[in-house]
Amino acid sequence: MELRELKQKLGSLCDQQEKILSNALAENRPLTEEEKAQFDSLQAQIDALNETIKAAEAVQARVDYLSKPEGKPFRPDPAIDGSYKQQEKLDDGGFKNLGEFIYAVRFGDPKGRLQHLRQGQGQGGGIEVPDAFKAQLMPWRFRNEWRMDEGASGGFAVPVQFRQEMLMIKPEAAVVRPRATVIPAGDPPDTMVTIPAFSQGTKGVFGGVEVYWVGEGTETPETDGKLREVSLQPQEVAAHTVVTDKLLRNWEAASTFIATLLRGAIAAAEDMAFLRGDGVGKPIGVLNGAGVLTVNRSVAGNIAYVDIVNMLAKLLPESVSRAIWIANQGTLPKLATLKDDAGRYIFIQGDATKGIPATLAGIPIMFTGKTPTLGSKGDLMLVDLTYYLIKDGSGPFVAASEHVLFRQNKTVIKVFWNVDGKGWVNEPLTLEDGVTKVSPYVVLDVPAA
Repeated sequence: MELRELKQKLGSLCDQQEKILSNALAENRPLTEEEKAQFDSLQAQIDALNETIKAAEAVQARVDYLSKPEGKPFRPDPAIDGSYKQQEKLDDGGFKNLGEFIYAVRFGDPKGRLQHLRQGQGQGGGIEVPDAFKAQLMPWRFRNEWRMDEGASGGFAVPVQFRQEMLMIKPEAAVVRPRATVIPAGDPPDTMVTIPAFSQGTKGVFGGVEVYWVGEGTETPETDGKLREVSLQPQEVAAHTVVTDKLLRNWEAASTFIATLLRGAIAAAEDMAFLRGDGVGKPIGVLNGAGVLTVNRSVAGNIAYVDIVNMLAKLLPESVSRAIWIANQGTLPKLATLKDDAGRYIFIQGDATKGIPATLAGIPIMFTGKTPTLGSKGDLMLVDLTYYLIKDGSGPFVAASEHVLFRQNKTVIKVFWNVDGKGWVNEPLTLEDGVTKVSPYVVLDVPAA
C-alpha cells in the first residue's frame, strides 16, 4: 500500500470516529457502551496506522535523499566513515604465543624481548604478560574481538591468530563473576575504590528516605537518606602449575596446555574467594558478608521443602528474577528426593527419566564443589549476584622457577593477579512493613540451637 493510500485510510478512520462523537453530542448524551467500544477500536487502528505512516515517511525521505547524488542508493564505506573498524592488534612483545613467552621467562631470551616488558611485578617478582596473551589466561577480563570504535585495552591478551586453538572457558564454568557487578581495573589499577551504599537500618529498603503525604499549606518535612561506603582493595592471588622442562621447550605444544590449565585454576580460585572468602588478604565472600541472612534448617544434615520456602521468604523481592541457587554437589540427593506432605517427589516428580531440572522453585540452580558440604552452613545459597561487587586490579604476571624441582627437570610456573570482592548490601534490609527482613544473599544454616 502506498503512502497516499495509507493517509486516505487514516482520514476515513478519523471521519468514522468523529461521526460517533458528533451523534452523542447532538443528542446531549454520553457514549453508549457499544459506541465506546467502536470508538476505542477505531483509536487503536488510528494509532497503529500513524506509526506505519511515520515509518513510511522516514523511509521515503531517506530514499529521496540518498538517490539525489547519482540516482542510486548510497551505502557508506566503513573504512571511510569510521563507523566500524577492526580492533588494533594487541602488542605480543615479539612472541609467537603464550608458550614461547613462558619458555623465554624460564630459559632466557637471547633476542632480548623480555627487556622491553615490565619486570619484578607483584610480590613474586614476575614479568608482565604481553597484551596479546592476557585473554588466554583471563578471557573474562581481557577480550580480543571485533568492536565498534575501540582500540586495544591494556594488559596481556590473546592475538587473533591464536584464539581458535584455545579451549575458551564458558561463562557457566564460573559461578560469581559472570553475574556480579564488575569494576574494571582502571588507572592506577590497584588503588582502593570506594562505592556508596545505602544505610538501610530500620527505615526500609530505600536507605532511610521517609515519604510523607503533605496537605495543602503544611510544611514539607525533611527526609534523610543515609549513605555508607563499601571499599574494595585489590589483593594479590597466585596460581601455580608444574610442567616438565621437555614440554616447556616444545612451547608450540605447551602453549595451549598451560593456558587451559591455568585458566581453569584461576576461575576456580576466584569463585572460591567470591563465595567463601573471609576477607583476610582476600575478598569477602557471599557466605561471610555483613548483609547475609541465614535460615536455620529444620533437620541437621538434611534439606527439607520447608527450608527452601523459608529461604525464598527471606529473598529481596526485586531479586527473584535475577537470583540463583548455589548448591553443593553433595546436596543433590537430598534435593532430588524432596517430598510434599503426601509423600510425592516434588523435584523430579517421581520420574527419574526426566533428569534433574535446572531450576528449584522456578529459580535456576547450579551445583558446584566450591561451597560447604551437605549439612554445613552455606551448602545451599539463594543469591542475587548483581549485588556482589568485584574490583579487578593489575595483572596477570608470570614467573617461572627451575630451582624448586631442579632434580626432576621440572619448572614451576606461577601466574598472579590482583582482585577484590565484597557484597554491596552491608546489612539485611527491612521492608516497608517495618518487620520483614530480607536480603539479596540468603544462606541455609545449621538447625537452631
